Amino acid sequence: MPAGFVIRPAQPAEEPALYAIHRAAMEAYVVQTFGPWDDAWQQDHFAGSWPDLRLAIEVDGELAGFLDLDEQGPTVEIARLELAPRWQRQGIGSAIVRAVQARAAELARPVTLQVLKVNPSRTLWERHGFHQVGETETHYQMAWPA
Repeated sequence: MPAGFVIRPAQPAEEPALYAIHRAAMEAYVVQTFGPWDDAWQQDHFAGSWPDLRLAIEVDGELAGFLDLDEQGPTVEIARLELAPRWQRQGIGSAIVRAVQARAAELARPVTLQVLKVNPSRTLWERHGFHQVGETETHYQMAWPA
């Protein structure tokens, strides 16, 4: 794991930077799945979906990504885990997944998520014990039992 790796509450003032990370991480997969990227719609949707628990991910003091969690229901749901492309494939995502799994185990709850079918991050989830439990036209629904 990179030195200086920190997870902390995201601040609303960071929304533009977090949106830029979202676009960099997800635009290609969104375009493959849904067609052209509508930046105005995407920005509005991103701004309007700030969850109760959005965590910023910093590496060496740089904002590298974010994690959106929902612990309100019977599962711990990973709504989003997105890293800027330069920080992908360096073990950060795996470290975060393990931390979420540890938290869910403390709560005795499974972890759930959905991933776009065209997104190769599905292999990350499978490496950490997630299994497909359903699917939609566009997403695989996955779960990890507590």
